[in-house]
Amino acid sequence: MNANSWPVRRAAMSHGLLLSGAFGHPVGKAVRFLRQSENWTREQLALHQAQALRALLEHCYQFVPYYRELMQHRKLRPEDFRRPRDLAALPYLTREIIREQGDRLRAQNYPDAVCQFRRSGGTTGEPIRVALDKRARGFEVAAYLRGFQWMGYRPGSPMVRLFGGSLGIPNRTTLRTKVREWLFHSRFLPAFELGPGNFHDYVDLIRRSPGGVLVGYASAVLNLAEHMRSAGMQGSPLRSVICTAEYMPKEWRERISGVLGVPVFCYYGCGEITGVAHEHATESGYVVSQEHIIVEAAGKGEAEFQDEGYGKIALTTLYNYAMPLIRYLNGDLVRLGYASSGLAHLRITEMGGRVVDQPICTDGNQISGMFVPHLVYQSGCPAWKYQLVQTSMDRVEFHYVLPSEQQELSPTMQETLQHQLRKHLGSGLHVEFVKGQFLVTPSGKHRIYVDGIPQSRKDRVAPTWRSEVVQ
Repeated sequence: MNANSWPVRRAAMSHGLLLSGAFGHPVGKAVRFLRQSENWTREQLALHQAQALRALLEHCYQFVPYYRELMQHRKLRPEDFRRPRDLAALPYLTREIIREQGDRLRAQNYPDAVCQFRRSGGTTGEPIRVALDKRARGFEVAAYLRGFQWMGYRPGSPMVRLFGGSLGIPNRTTLRTKVREWLFHSRFLPAFELGPGNFHDYVDLIRRSPGGVLVGYASAVLNLAEHMRSAGMQGSPLRSVICTAEYMPKEWRERISGVLGVPVFCYYGCGEITGVAHEHATESGYVVSQEHIIVEAAGKGEAEFQDEGYGKIALTTLYNYAMPLIRYLNGDLVRLGYASSGLAHLRITEMGGRVVDQPICTDGNQISGMFVPHLVYQSGCPAWKYQLVQTSMDRVEFHYVLPSEQQELSPTMQETLQHQLRKHLGSGLHVEFVKGQFLVTPSGKHRIYVDGIPQSRKDRVAPTWRSEVVQ
């Protein structure tokens, strides 16, 4: 049997996970646990969360300076937290607090050597850096695998990934990465290189991936589907399309499914916390992986806990002891609720808030809006807040603020960003760098990309923007 065949990969992944669980590896243990907990009752899930939360807060009180001082100031002890709704005794955690208190949010008994560091995806234009321990990462990976199987993925089958890539900036490929790519039968397509001149190559790779899934940015998958539709191309051998990172409007889902001929699913997470919730082929909404995370919809005040209704999503990681995030507000808006039948897990029944428009290239084609945060991340740009404003087809402004307000982007970094912007949006693009002076929507929401091209220059309505006080 061919070592690269689907059955071999499936066997390697399944047996590898089971064996790693038997020997205590975090991912294997989490996979085994989630298989057992998937059909728990609502009461069993609540009991598990209460026990995990109590253990987490005992750890925080002993080893995490920020939470210890916070609880002491509010005259709280770990034993005061008997159930998830007792979290209302603690304030929400914001990006600003994480930047200011980053070191004090780190557990004193988890040195850098045992942590993985992750920078948020930055789709809000304000990336942050968090530490992650092995057990937390194990639960995230296990939740990811379970969720993907809910959405049609079969372990070992092809996974075509339509994401950002390196933008030509060198990345070090480790042995672990190579093994993971082999296990997932991963085939990569660079989202920001997609265009009318090469989309046939993308389609060819998809058609050589029977029984697989296409995973990518929602806008990038939509762009591919539009290129196919324009060329009269229809259908695919895939089992499903799985999108993430951007809000998926109903019409996008219908257009993608109509062209590729398979169901379209979405999953939810953020750069700081992944594996939060996934759609399910036979269930409604996004099913929340409550085994490793507590999700609430922030109400009018922090002194209330709301696991049903509409509000800003607040996330509490139950197993990231290296840097606990408790009631973390990532900027997204959701509606939460429980289904009357099926799995007992909490559902995200409505997703809103974060919308990413698509920049227009000098030749009139569009590129996924996820290009902007990906550019900042891959280039190593130190900006903690940024925004790309497009004022015409051939002119953009890159607004930014660095950790020290007296600093400006170095000439080398400006050259790197300008090169990548011209490479992907057009060689004749004029790029201006602006310190601060961000634009926000009338409701005050920050966007990473602002479509400021006058309506007379294009056949679509441009949004209204107002100036924001310089941060």
